[in-house]
Amino acid sequence: MNEENPLPIFRAGGALLPPAWEALFEAIEDGVCVQSLDSRIVRANSAFAVMIGLPLDEIIGRSCAEVFGCANETGSLPQFCARSASNTTGRVTSEEICGRQPGQRLRSRVSPVRDESGQVTAYVMVVRDITDVIARERELSRVEQLARFGELAAGLAHEIKNPLAGIQGAVDILIGRRSPNSPEREVLEGVRREVGRVDATVQALLERARPRGFNFQTASLTDAVQRAVSLARHQAAGLAATHGHQIRINFIPSAAPIVMPIDPAQIEDAVLNLLLNAIEAIDHQGSVTVRLCDRSPVNHPGPDGGTRNEVVIEVSDTGRGITDDNLLRIFSPFFTTQANGTGLGLPAVRRIVRAHGGQIEVTSAPGTGSTFTIRLPREIHPGQQQGS
Repeated sequence: MNEENPLPIFRAGGALLPPAWEALFEAIEDGVCVQSLDSRIVRANSAFAVMIGLPLDEIIGRSCAEVFGCANETGSLPQFCARSASNTTGRVTSEEICGRQPGQRLRSRVSPVRDESGQVTAYVMVVRDITDVIARERELSRVEQLARFGELAAGLAHEIKNPLAGIQGAVDILIGRRSPNSPEREVLEGVRREVGRVDATVQALLERARPRGFNFQTASLTDAVQRAVSLARHQAAGLAATHGHQIRINFIPSAAPIVMPIDPAQIEDAVLNLLLNAIEAIDHQGSVTVRLCDRSPVNHPGPDGGTRNEVVIEVSDTGRGITDDNLLRIFSPFFTTQANGTGLGLPAVRRIVRAHGGQIEVTSAPGTGSTFTIRLPREIHPGQQQGS
């Protein structure tokens, strides 16, 4: 070590960190490792080990490719390390790359370490986990797209609704001029039904584009769910009378009525939407079960950890189930597998649940039915209300 540089990070024997540098090295929140010219990691801080998911003793002395275990993956750190190590000019290189863990994205910057003569003797790699940053950027992009979609949908719906009303009125007049047994009447009634479907889609577009605000109040969650169940039972009874379907709807309430801050009408709409979807998923015969339970307190997986008071609404059916590919898309606007569906129901359900500070989950497989689970916190704070 020379007097001009009394605390060098490196010297000929390998990585040496005096105590002052050791404390500084460990205090860095980003992952930092030192790579020799032959791509071996000779030093790493604890943050690097945590980010990679390996203990330090399994990192030191191994190559970058061995540590990350994804040498054949496009955009992987091993390839980046190899390019950096072969960079004899000692330029600083920076890339966004994949990490060792599934879905992990990292931003890595590799800088050369030079000796007194200016020769590159090693590389310092600084790695930052940007997985959450990318997720937030995607969510912001999705929100912006939904906002633009709302403006477009509202304008389009208004443009369609007026001529649609004129068409429907004209068809009604033509139907009234035909005798009950006229074959033309049957055709016109078919046209009227299709016009009704278009009108329902336009109305759904308007509701999605400009959803009504929330009116939070202390109310009975049990009653709101019960009202949705009653309406769904009427729908099932209608299918039984017209098509012979036998669909049983069961309601299993909590041991005691649940009263909490909610928008009762919106919760009723959300549960009814799930129930109607469940009925549609059943061919001829089956059952739908709604469970309402108080699971307070429960472990809260959020950043603050701890527990929170939570209630759960579960809607399960014995229907056709949902394929893995469709599970990834069911909350996307306009995606539907039903012949008469608009694809706007489940996005609306998710918006309502999020506005209540809750979460919605779904488990399903073809032939085994589906289960939608709504988790709502007992207490809703303004920061939790995040409709989308």
